[in-house]
Amino acid sequence: MPQEVFFTITTARGQAFCDRAGERDCLKKNIEKGQHTVVVAPRRYGKTSLVRKVLTDMNVHYAEADLFCVVYTQGVCERLEQGISKVVRSMAPFTKRAIRWISDCFKKANIVVKAGGFELKLDFSKPMFDPAAEIADMLNGLEKFAVKQNKRVVVFLDEFQDLLRVDEANAIQAAIRSVAQVAQNLCFVFSGSSRYMLKKIFDDRNQPLYMCCQTILLNRIPHSDFKSHLEIAAKKRWRNSLPEDVIDKILTVTACHSYYVNLLCDQLWEGNQLPTTQSVQEAWKNCLDNQVNKCIADLEPLNSNRLKILTAVALLGGIKEPNSKFFQEKVDLPLGSMQKTLQFLLDRDYLYWTKDQTLTLVDPLLQYFIRTKIAGSRQATEDN
Repeated sequence: MPQEVFFTITTARGQAFCDRAGERDCLKKNIEKGQHTVVVAPRRYGKTSLVRKVLTDMNVHYAEADLFCVVYTQGVCERLEQGISKVVRSMAPFTKRAIRWISDCFKKANIVVKAGGFELKLDFSKPMFDPAAEIADMLNGLEKFAVKQNKRVVVFLDEFQDLLRVDEANAIQAAIRSVAQVAQNLCFVFSGSSRYMLKKIFDDRNQPLYMCCQTILLNRIPHSDFKSHLEIAAKKRWRNSLPEDVIDKILTVTACHSYYVNLLCDQLWEGNQLPTTQSVQEAWKNCLDNQVNKCIADLEPLNSNRLKILTAVALLGGIKEPNSKFFQEKVDLPLGSMQKTLQFLLDRDYLYWTKDQTLTLVDPLLQYFIRTKIAGSRQATEDN
C-alpha cells in the first residue's frame, strides 16, 4: 500500500494540498463563467498545484503547456500542440469519423496517427511558416472542437512570463487574444512567477493581453491553516499531536513559505519519533546544506548595492520603514539609489511586504543563508 503523502516539493495533490479555499473558489467561478485568469505568485508558492487542483476537482478538460525556460518560438508551438493533442485525445474516440471531425476543426495542423492514437502536429518545414497564425489556428480549432462537444475546455499556460524570451512574443500574445476575446467554450488560465514580467504582459496598455484577465495574487498560506495541516499529518504519521512549540518552530523558520514547509516537513516526517524544536532546527540546517549552491546562484546576479540592501534586511529580520534614516545609514547608500534598488528587489521577488507591512525576504532559506554563511551571525540559529 502506498505511503500517505502529506508533504511534497512537486505538485501537491490529494491530502498534500493545503488550504487555498478562497483562491480555489475564485478560480472555479472564473472558469465556470469563462473569465480568463492570471495566477501570480513567486516561484514555489503552489500556483501549478492550485490550478491543477481546481481543474481536477471540476473534472474539466484542459490543455496544459509549461513555458518555463522556453527560448525559441518553435518551442512554444510544440508545447501548445502537445497540450492540445492530449486534451483532444481525452475527449474524442479513436475512430475514422472522429479523425475527420477533428480535421474539420484544425485546418493547418496535421493529424499523425501512431501507436493506436493520434497527435496534432504543426509543419515547421513548410515555406513562410507563421508561428502566431499557426497558434491562432490551433486555439481556434480547440474552441470549435469544444463548441461541438458542448464542453468547457481550459487552456492552462504555466510560467507564461517566459514567453517574453522568444522573438515572436508580441505576435503570439496577439494570436492568443484574438481567440480569447471571442471564445465561448474556451477559457484561458495563465500563471507566472515574475510579477515584474507579468505586469509587462497584462498591465501595459500597449500589450495585446492588456485587461484580458482577472488577476489572482497568491499570498502565503496563513499560519492557522498550515497548523491544521500539520496537526492532521502528525496524527496520521505518529498517532499523536504535534507539540505547539514544534509547530511554531516549523512555521517560523519557513515563514509559512509553501515550498519550504514541504521541504522541511518531508524530512521530519521520515523520522519515527515526533519532532522536537531541536530536530526541526537540525533539519532546517540540513535543508540549507543541501541548497547552498541554489542560494549562491540566487545572489550571483545582484550587484553590490542590491546585496547590501538584501543583507541588511536579512540581518534585521525585516524592516517596516525602508526609507528611514536608520535604514539608509545601515546600507550606506544615497536615498535615491536605495529606493531604486529596493524597487528592483521587490519587482524581482527577492523582497516582499508582509500583511503587517514589514519588508522581508521572499525566500526564508536565502535569509538563513545570508545570516549564517555570509554575515556569520552566531545568533541565526536562535533567531530562526
